[in-house]
Formats: sequence, C-alpha cells, structure tokens
Amino acid sequence: MPAHSHKSLADRWVSLRGAAWKALLRQAEALAYLVAGLPVALRHAFAPRPTADLPSADYLHRYYAWNYWRLPWGPVKAVLAALVWPLALVVTLWLFTRRNGAAIAARTGIGVPAQLLGQVAMALRFGIAPFWYYMFELYLPERRQRAGLYLTAHETIGPAYGALQPPPGADHLDDKIWFAEHCHRQGVRAVPVLMHFSRGLPQQLAGGVDELPPSDLFVKPRSGSGGHRMERWDCIGDGRYRNAHGEVLDRAALMDKLKLQSLKDDFLVQPRLANDPVLDDIANGALATVRLLTCRNEQGQPEAVKAAFRMAIGNQVVDNFHQGGLATAVDLGTGQIGIASDLGISPGVGWRDTHPVSGARFAGRTLPHWRQVVALGIRAHQAFPDRVVVGWDIAMLADGAMVIEGNGRPDLDIHQRAEQGPAGESRIADLLRFNVAGVGRGSHTECPTTAMR
Repeated sequence: MPAHSHKSLADRWVSLRGAAWKALLRQAEALAYLVAGLPVALRHAFAPRPTADLPSADYLHRYYAWNYWRLPWGPVKAVLAALVWPLALVVTLWLFTRRNGAAIAARTGIGVPAQLLGQVAMALRFGIAPFWYYMFELYLPERRQRAGLYLTAHETIGPAYGALQPPPGADHLDDKIWFAEHCHRQGVRAVPVLMHFSRGLPQQLAGGVDELPPSDLFVKPRSGSGGHRMERWDCIGDGRYRNAHGEVLDRAALMDKLKLQSLKDDFLVQPRLANDPVLDDIANGALATVRLLTCRNEQGQPEAVKAAFRMAIGNQVVDNFHQGGLATAVDLGTGQIGIASDLGISPGVGWRDTHPVSGARFAGRTLPHWRQVVALGIRAHQAFPDRVVVGWDIAMLADGAMVIEGNGRPDLDIHQRAEQGPAGESRIADLLRFNVAGVGRGSHTECPTTAMR
C-alpha cells in the first residue's frame, strides 16, 4: 500500500476520533441540562402549553417544561434524569460549597449550612444548580426572593432558542470562514480570515494569503466558542513568532504546527487586533470585547437589548467570561460601565471597580465608539435576517468598532451576573416570549442541544 494511503487512513482515524469526542461532549452536556431541568419539568408536568399572556419568565419556564416531555423518549429520559439527579446534586453541592462556602460565610455572615439548604431549595424549586446559586448570589435574601425570574441555560439554549433557529442551510453563522466572507459581502465590518488549515494542509481561501504574514496573528478553531483552543502569536521580527507561553517558531515551523493541529480540527488564522488605546490599561494585553445581544422585536426589526463588556485577567489571549475574565454591565444608552466580576464561582475575585492586574479604575468609564458598537450589532443582525436572537462579540479598535463573531445561542449568564439581577423581568425575556409564542402553534421544534439521541 502506498505511503500516502497509510497517511490518509491515519488522518481519517484522527478525524473520526475527534468527531466521536465532540459527540460525547454534546451528549454529556445534553444529559446535564436534562438533569438540572428536571425539577422545572416536574413542577409544570401537567400544565398546558403556555400562552403568551403569561409573565415572560413564567412563560419560558413552562415552555421548557412543556417541551421536556415532548422530546423523543421524554418520559424515559426523565426517569434517567431522576436517577442521576440526587448524585449530581450531592457532587455539585460538595464541589461548589467547598470552593465558596467559607468565603461567602465570612463576607456575608450566611453560614455554610444555610448555603447548603439554600442550594437544595433552589435546585428543587427552580432547577437552579449550585453553579448558578453562587453565580447569581442567591444566598442573599433580596436575590433569593427573585430566584424564579432567572433564566438558566437549559431553558434558553434549550427549547427557547431551539424553536427560534433558522431553517437548515439558511446561514452558517457558526462557521467563521463563511461568516467573515458573508459579512464582507454584506458590508458589515468584521475581522477577516487570512488562512485556513484543514486535514493537515492549508486550503484555498478567497481573499486569503498564501503564507503567514509578518504581523501579529490569532489562531482559532473554525467552529467553536468560549475561547477554547485559541492562540495568539506575536511577530517578533526575522520571520519569527512567539505565543503567550514563550514558545518561539519561525514561519515554516509555525506552518507545520498549524498543519498538524488541523488533522484533528479545522483551524484558521486571523490578524491580531489591537484595542483602542483608551482600553489598554484594563485589557491585560488581550482584545477586550462587548457582548451585544440583539433580538427581533415586535416590528420584526433587530433591537439591542443587553450589553456586557469583558476584560481578561488571567491570560493575554482571550477576554472570555468563561475563561476567567471579568464582565461588567454596559448602559445601552450611554456606553458607561460599572463594577465587574467573574463568573462568581471563585470567591477570590468578588466585585471590583479597578482592574486586579493593572490597578486601573474602570467603573464609571464610557466605552469608546459606543454608538458605532450598537449600530454595528444591529446592522450585523440585519445581514442575518433568519436569525431571531444573536450575541455579537464586538471589538473597539482605534479606528472604530469591528465584529469578531456572532453566537446563535447566547447564554444569559454573563448578563444576569454582570447586571446583578434576573433576565426574566427584562426586555430580552419579553422578546423571547413574543417570538417563541409566534412559532408554529401546536408544533414542536426539537433543540439539538437538549435532545439526547
């Protein structure tokens, strides 16, 4: 057998192994959502399909429960979730109370036993797992009273967003190459793609380059989110590049590294963008971005409904909230930011008005190019007319705003944490209720995220 055939078989095996691992992770996530959401499903097990006259949070809770039982093999999956639920609760209680309990007790005077009881109560009544209990600070009495207004990921990323997804093939929002090319065609300012690596080789790309340019670069998976597997390579002259770990490679060696990475997954190369200089003292060397949430309103037009500004603290690659970064709410009208925190599951960060690395104060600042940021998010949504809700990641450069990517299933954790309050009483909840209620009454759109196959 020719040598290249052996190489082809090996490449296929690596590709299949990577695909199997991704499928396993999706199934694990689906099971986690089913387990966490079981109490909500049981609470509304005999309720009819919700009607649009319900308060927004109640509507979305009931819509989740109504769909839960209508998944393929829904009752069987509920039994599986019921078997897993007690063990999952015990494990997560131990994990998050061990990490947070003593620090929260010292800070608030609320003892660890009270926190444990509170977590159990939140899990039983609202399907709010210990992870969210600490993220949303539900140990505080004023927060606990509004617990029913919080919208968790299994409710939004699950059935609500599932019902609002565009027809198959309407667009390819999650494909970063297609996204960049589509934005260029539509006149939406978005970060370009310079090179694309797949199956061990660079691929032809319209508007791309044939070799790595002598400039700072950013490498990321073609399909992915959350800041995972992203890498920054700074050009240090003489055709050499250095990453955040201090590794130095010349152009040929970096090309070989990218080819090898692409055996498991497609990777792309983009120019590394630089913040507007006014943000440098609070960005920790990473690109700081705004998560701008837009949703189709009652007039059928995209409307900006929430915004959060993110800053890196633990790395100089990404500002992602789920990678340990800080987030602060942004006033949609003025672009002013306030105090910031991390996800809330590590007690050492807390709420801050200054950056923990640079010491620079950010609370009270107004973000640069703010009107342009909002206008760009709305314009980007108009370029994807089949989308109902999108979370846009937008950078603020010296010469204005630029779209980094769009997220078709944006969770609301960052907004509910940064705003220190539930999304169920806000504009996004009203628009989600309005749009979900308008989707094919009596029909069921199954959400791939929550449907265990």
